[in-house]
Amino acid sequence: MNEILKIQKVSKCYGKQKVLEDVSLSLEPGEILGLVGPNGAGKTTLMKIITGLIRRYDGEVFIKEENIKSSKASNTKKVGCVIETPGFYPNLTGYENLLFFAEISGMKDKKDIDEIVRNVGIESYIHKKVKQYSLGMKQRLGVAQAVLSYPPVLILDEPTNGLDPAIVPEFRRFIKQIAKEKNTAVLISSHILSEIELMCDKVAFIQNGKIIRLESMKNEDSMRAKVAFKTSKIEKLENFFKEINMSYVVISDSELRVEMDKTSIEDLVLKISKADIPLRSINEVRESLEQKYLNTMRGE
Repeated sequence: MNEILKIQKVSKCYGKQKVLEDVSLSLEPGEILGLVGPNGAGKTTLMKIITGLIRRYDGEVFIKEENIKSSKASNTKKVGCVIETPGFYPNLTGYENLLFFAEISGMKDKKDIDEIVRNVGIESYIHKKVKQYSLGMKQRLGVAQAVLSYPPVLILDEPTNGLDPAIVPEFRRFIKQIAKEKNTAVLISSHILSEIELMCDKVAFIQNGKIIRLESMKNEDSMRAKVAFKTSKIEKLENFFKEINMSYVVISDSELRVEMDKTSIEDLVLKISKADIPLRSINEVRESLEQKYLNTMRGE
């Protein structure tokens, strides 16, 4: 088993309401997974199960091959998390809070706190009492607390909420660096799909408590491609695809698109050429994560 985090057929009900149904996911060392879906889809419930905040559920969750349901040990040192509004001691400064949590998590080198504070962008108020913090400031402090001691699993719910847009690229780099250098498995939930697209290795789409699609964000991992063909003879090209029984979508009076195996593109272009159909251009169309999300939620 190479996975740091393995979720097997996890289901959760509140009364008669099924919040999660047979959810299975896995994360390897250094991998970043984005969890996306509409409000109420089950994202937060799944994250709370992984962190041990919800103990009663069906299915199994393993962290470093240990079943967290049967384990008597706390997940504190195995999972760092920011879920909903982080809780801190209001009469302590942000830095004092981090020192306290660092001691609990067994963090040995306190110099790492300064690096984390810098990368999350909270230097300007880290020595102020937390009761003076805004919600956004607490959110950032929560992210800093989550990565203390660099746990093997990091759970981040809407981590860029409250972040200055100028800091977001540096924060993104910081999370990717933690994943790579510390072999941390990172699970991120966010409504900002552009950030998920830039940060994650793969994305799980969740709807009504079910994982309905798992998508790699590494283009080389996908063997399928959407290809756009432009031609001055659109009707002739349509007839060609009908004859070979291949589905297509007409985009305009000069363009249509097909979805196919990447390995077959060259052969298809050769057949079109032999059919004496002139092509102006052939391009692989890459959907944005936002478009994939919309298509998936619509059932397309």
